Amino acid sequence: MKALRPAARIARVGGLALMLAVGLSACIFDGGDGSVGNLIHIHDGTVSIRGRDDTTARIEADGDLRIAGKAVALTPAQRALTTQYVEQVQATLRDGIATGKAGAAMAGSVIGAVFSGLAHGDTRDIDRKANAQAAGIDRHVARICDDMQAIQTTQNQLAAQLPAFAPYTVINDRRVGECRSGLHDR
Repeated sequence: MKALRPAARIARVGGLALMLAVGLSACIFDGGDGSVGNLIHIHDGTVSIRGRDDTTARIEADGDLRIAGKAVALTPAQRALTTQYVEQVQATLRDGIATGKAGAAMAGSVIGAVFSGLAHGDTRDIDRKANAQAAGIDRHVARICDDMQAIQTTQNQLAAQLPAFAPYTVINDRRVGECRSGLHDR
């Protein structure tokens, strides 16, 4: 049974790497469309946020805002915030894609190390390679957490200036904290 222990550990590490790659990229769709935490969606440059009141706010790339289908007149300062919000959602998606790619690279690297270790009868290097790759993934995930923090700040500023936007402040301290605590759990 001792001969199976390293193989089982290798399979677990390889499986975890693959699950991480798939999980981190799950919210990203083709063509730059995707979502942030299944709360904020982007399609063709338009950001949609389902509010706590079950209505939807839509922000166009140029900052135009529609709440529950109705155009909202914006001051220049409010338009700057809505435009910034769209840019931050796009940055989060770009960072999500980069994280997914890094996860896929990690899976490939770990699987390659598994096969090499098994072929040469030496599996000691697998953990070192997996840990080095995981550190890179953590840096990518930290960027996503930073992006979520930036979205939270912008949404809160927008809600303070435009109370009609308050139901669409869907990124809260708990969500940002959960993102960051996931980094510390590993």
